[in-house]
Amino acid sequence: MLKNYPREPRVFYALAQTASLAASDATDEQVQTERLGRAMSNYRLAIEASSAETDRAIISRAHESMGRINAFLENKAEAVKEFDEAIKVGDVRGGAYKEAIEGKKKLQQPQ
Repeated sequence: MLKNYPREPRVFYALAQTASLAASDATDEQVQTERLGRAMSNYRLAIEASSAETDRAIISRAHESMGRINAFLENKAEAVKEFDEAIKVGDVRGGAYKEAIEGKKKLQQPQ
């Protein structure tokens, strides 16, 4: 798919989701970290390939997903930035506005 559609954000987003799911199945911490890194890279590529006019849901979902990964990796400041980016996109159909608000809220709760 990537060969046929090299600038298609949905392809990068699907690759990111696949890497993220594979990371959740990993039992080795190093493998998990590598897969999460691959997911983050592909989410970034999905955002870069997206158009703010036509791909707002993908942009929203990719930022929210990166926020969740950063929260999992205990990169709180980066997680908040990603959640804020998803929130900035707004409550678009198919987006992750509500999930980003919830993710940010969880990070701000006392541990």
